[in-house]
Amino acid sequence: MPRSKSRHGLGKDLELRLLHGQCAYCRIHATPETPLTREHLIPRSKGGGRKDHGIIVPACAECNRRRGCQELVLFLLLRPRRISALLDHFFSLSADNLHQIDLRVFAEVYAALGVLDECAALGAAWRVHLRRLCASRTIHRRRYAARRIVTSAGERLEKRREQRRESEGPGCPVPDIQPFHPQLGLDEPLGTTRARLLGLLSTVWGTPAEEVEHEIDRAKRPGSGRPAESELARAEARALTPRHRRRRVDRRRGRAPRTPRGSGRRARAA
Repeated sequence: MPRSKSRHGLGKDLELRLLHGQCAYCRIHATPETPLTREHLIPRSKGGGRKDHGIIVPACAECNRRRGCQELVLFLLLRPRRISALLDHFFSLSADNLHQIDLRVFAEVYAALGVLDECAALGAAWRVHLRRLCASRTIHRRRYAARRIVTSAGERLEKRREQRRESEGPGCPVPDIQPFHPQLGLDEPLGTTRARLLGLLSTVWGTPAEEVEHEIDRAKRPGSGRPAESELARAEARALTPRHRRRRVDRRRGRAPRTPRGSGRRARAA
């Protein structure tokens, strides 16, 4: 089923959640004295639409003020519990409203989970590594790579669904048994959070979550044979490797280096 362009249903649901819902980041409930505010997951200063309900979630005034125009992946990594709260908000939406969520939002969450997965393997040094990633350009390259991966996987799954003309229905894969990392600040194991994200994408695209996971892994795999997929693999590889300083190039093109002062003919004659 193609993505619907009408977002009036999602707008009405947002209006109700602003008065009677809870914050998508910290789960604080709205009160008549302090209603929730509109939070743009994609900042308006960076391409987000003012009235685009596909990128707007209810948030308390404190979370909205703290984030400002910061990138979503950076704001989620500052306190990883916000990832679980944001996924809970998406799971509370109906299937029709979930189809209207911008795919860039899911790509930001996917990039944040990838960073946490890498930090979990470092043990006690995860916080230092996370700060280094967030302060460098590596995090932005991962964001763009995640957007290409999610977009490419979604296009292939939608084409495959149109060819079959029959949807098998969304599924939810059983997460692998992974150790729980309480030091990461998550409310649940990292594998469970990743499985919940795959379940959301399977509902959006109307395909089993196992197939969604396979297509995402295929988009990340190098040498898949398609130009778009190889480009995704190169972007992911650039995101995983640190950028070194550019070395100075000899502009003399292999000619003999210049002799230092005091070592020429006049110096030898003297």
